[in-house]
Formats: sequence, C-alpha cells, structure tokens
Amino acid sequence: MSKTRQWVFLFSAAVLASCGRSGVFSGGDDDAVLFKLGPVYLTKSEMESRILEMGPEYVPYLRTAQGKKALIGAILKQKILVRVALDRGLGGHPFVKDEAARLKKEQARALRLFRENLLIDQLITQFREKELKVTDEEIAAYYNDHRLIYSVRQILVADKQKAQKLYDELQRKNTRSAADFSRLAMMHSMESQSAKAGGKIPSFFDGELEESFSMAAAGLKAGQVSPPVETKAGCHLIYLESTALAAFNDEYRERARRVLERKKIETMFELWKDKYMVEVRDESLKPYLNL
Repeated sequence: MSKTRQWVFLFSAAVLASCGRSGVFSGGDDDAVLFKLGPVYLTKSEMESRILEMGPEYVPYLRTAQGKKALIGAILKQKILVRVALDRGLGGHPFVKDEAARLKKEQARALRLFRENLLIDQLITQFREKELKVTDEEIAAYYNDHRLIYSVRQILVADKQKAQKLYDELQRKNTRSAADFSRLAMMHSMESQSAKAGGKIPSFFDGELEESFSMAAAGLKAGQVSPPVETKAGCHLIYLESTALAAFNDEYRERARRVLERKKIETMFELWKDKYMVEVRDESLKPYLNL
C-alpha cells in the first residue's frame, strides 16, 4: 500500500471505529448506496465491514454531530481519490489489474472452502440424527470392553530406523526412568506440543487412538518402553506411566460416543471410496492416497 493511500485509509478507518456496533449508522438495506461519485460509491455494508475491524474506543465521539461529520468527510476524501485515479486511467494499470485478479482468486478459494465446511457441518448434523446415532446401550457395551485408561509418554519420529535407534539407546541404559525418555522426547519428537512436555500426551482409553498405538500401550507394564510402533502419523516409542480403571461418568460417555461415531463413519468412508472415483492429477500423491 502506498504511503498516500495508507494515511487516507488509516484516518478513515480510525474514525469508522465500531459504528456498526453502536448503532450510529443502523437500519435499512445493507447494500444501500449512501453516496456516489459517478462509478465510485459507498454502501452501508462496505462502511460497516471497516467498522468491525476496529475497537470501540471511538463510539462516544461518533455519536456526536462532529464525529459523524468527520467520519463522512474522511470517507469522501478517499472516494474522491479513487475517482481521480479512474479519470487518469489507472483502472487499467497492470499493477491494479494484477492485484485485483489475485484478490478475486483468493476470495473464490476462500468462498469454496467456506462452502465446503458448511456442507460438512450440515451433513454431520444429519448423520447424527440417524446413521451416526449412538445409543446408551452401545456406550455401556463399549465400556464393558474398554475400561482401562492409559497414561503414557511418546516419541514420534518420521521413520522406523530412527525410532529403532532411540529404542536401542533406551534399552542400553536399562532404565525404567521417565526422565531419560522425556529427555529424548524433547530432543527428537516431531510432535511439538507433547515434546515440550517430555512426550506426555493426554490420557486415553482403548479405541480413542489408532489401534496399533493402543495395543502397544496395552501390552506394556508401568515403566516399560515399546518397540517402534507405526501409525499413520509416523513411528512412535511409547513409555507407559500407569493404567487405571476409567470411571463410567459423563466425560467417559461423551468420549465413548465420539469413538463409536468415528467407527461408524469410517465404515461409511470405505463404502464412499468404492462409490466415488478419485481423479488423481498429480501422480506424486498416489502413494499417500491409499486408493
């Protein structure tokens, strides 16, 4: 943004602060044109979109006649500059055209992603009313088979070779200390959040995490480290701190409901993968798509 345009924009933006929230300019059609200079104009929605970017500190001022006058004056100056630029033929300037085309492309992408997210939200809402509905009986049955909750630390690396090297190092130390495992987790684990906590991850019960991870944790005794365990995320070493009996409370029921929902939708995904053909246009993606 040029310095000239920047100071005009900043001045107008400053006096536009929070009018939309305060009701200084309220009512009427959001697309209503408030004033025009030939092809240049200001709509109510355009003005309020700027308002929402700012804080509320100018509200009392904008309730006054002088404040409203300053507001409209600042916008008018900006629109006059736009009109002058158009009269000088700058609407066809390569920079203006290229930047406008770039923004149009970005907006189209953002709109497409926004629409896709809305569609997913609506679909999941429909599914939960029928296909994904989990009954109390299903949750109770799940608890009978998944009562243990695990407290573990992990080291996540990209490949099995590196995981095996770290595992061998821990085995040579012949230690059951969480401190040694935590030190290696902080140094080598790719998962930054758990790495900062010495590999510590939130406690989980069977079914909440990928099956190979859960099974490896279930086969350990407190203080033991698993051999390398492969999951979709990479290769893990798992240190078991403790196991406990999970309480059958509201938190467990909600977590079990999410697990059972996920299992149901994963079954549906397998059917959809057979139904909908994926057209792969980048050959380098094929090894990762599992088609």
